[in-house]
Order: sequence, then structure tokens, then C-alpha cells
Amino acid sequence: MAINIVIPDSVVRALNALPKEIRLKFWEQLERLLANPAHPSLRNEKLKGTDQWAFSITMNYRATYFRDKSNVVITAIGTHKDVVGS
Repeated sequence: MAINIVIPDSVVRALNALPKEIRLKFWEQLERLLANPAHPSLRNEKLKGTDQWAFSITMNYRATYFRDKSNVVITAIGTHKDVVGS
């Protein structure tokens, strides 16, 4: 079954505002997430009290998302502090 990747306009704007190397790394990590959510470099974690997850783009940048049977919806992208809060 194919997975749809949904990236809202607000997240696209946030992504486009990041440095080029972070944008490129985001796409690499997103591919990795789709292939193997347990890959160690993703540091994929469920966010407490939510239906969302977060994965690492770099040590300083993360993206949050939720997933259902056919969609991965990216909900935020930015620094760890801005996205996850700690």
C-alpha cells in the first residue's frame, strides 16, 4: 500500500526558511522514516500525551508527524526546542 506524505503549507514555509543542508537532510530522513521507522538515526519517539511522533533531522532539528494507515502528516519542523519544547 502506498503512503501519502502530507506537508501543510505552513510546514513547507518553515522548511523553506531553513538552511539548505537541513532541508536536504529532512528529505533523507523522511525517506528513512518511510522505509524503517525504527532506524537509529531517526531517534523516533512518541510525544507524551499526543498522537504525534517526532524524528531527528539533525541533532538540533526535528520534525513532528502523525501517521494513519495511508498517510504521514508532517505537523512541524524546526529546532528541537521549537518543535518538541525541551
